[in-house]
Amino acid sequence: MIIKKIPVWTQRRKMIDLCVKPAITATLVAALLIITWAVPSGYGEEQFSVSGVTEPIKDITLSTSVAGRISTIFVKEGDRVKKGDCLLTLDKRLEELEVKRRKLIWESKAEVNAAFEKVTTLKSLLESTRKLFESTKSVSEEELQKKELEYKVQVGELHRLEIAEKREKIEYEMALEQLQKRSLRSPIDGIITEVLLDEGESCEERQPLIHVVDTGKCLLVCNVEEKVGRTLRKGQSVDLKIQTGSKFVPKKGTIIFVSPVVDPASSLLVVKARFENRDGKVRPGVGGAMLLAVP
Repeated sequence: MIIKKIPVWTQRRKMIDLCVKPAITATLVAALLIITWAVPSGYGEEQFSVSGVTEPIKDITLSTSVAGRISTIFVKEGDRVKKGDCLLTLDKRLEELEVKRRKLIWESKAEVNAAFEKVTTLKSLLESTRKLFESTKSVSEEELQKKELEYKVQVGELHRLEIAEKREKIEYEMALEQLQKRSLRSPIDGIITEVLLDEGESCEERQPLIHVVDTGKCLLVCNVEEKVGRTLRKGQSVDLKIQTGSKFVPKKGTIIFVSPVVDPASSLLVVKARFENRDGKVRPGVGGAMLLAVP
């Protein structure tokens, strides 16, 4: 049997191949992953994606500015509402009676009308007395002064009553405002997502009662590196990919906010892009991505 001697350098070469080739393969895989991450945009420039979370632009928790017992709830979860729709009312019987009382006082014109008529009469008498005094001297100066005084006093009384009428109108409007505070109205078009109390329960002022959300317009909120944030500006158009079920749908977005500060913990800054969602396909809270040019 012939034993062939293998040169030492050949053995070393095999050992190098066994060690180096896996490392080269791993490097190539990483490079491919980076190339996949940076993709052509269609205009000759590369883009990369930044993940984020969607949220509705208008997401409001409603409450009343006064305490009371809930009398009627007009909506339920899932209902669509328009701006100005009444969502619930508190017990308001006393406020309704106060409005009626104040309205009757304000609308009563009897005193003002009587005072006006008296002023008109006294003015006519004063003018007649003055003419007689100036032409024939058939009336004394003292009597003329007396007529002038009576007229001025009545004018003052009419003025006082007119001011009182304005005050009564203000008090009526204040009572009406208090009555309106017993009703909770939607400030936006949207969908009721939560009703927190039931009819008959009592609530405190500013206590959360109803949650309403407008999903017609949404935001994609992302965190980007500072060098990327420098390339972005308010009003800039960006391409978005938003999750809907197991798929991602493309959306056109507009940047509405680029944070002027960087979070010291993460060294990232917040960017918000608005997009239309009139069809309701996107449910705020899902993930998405913003496609940006490589800086």
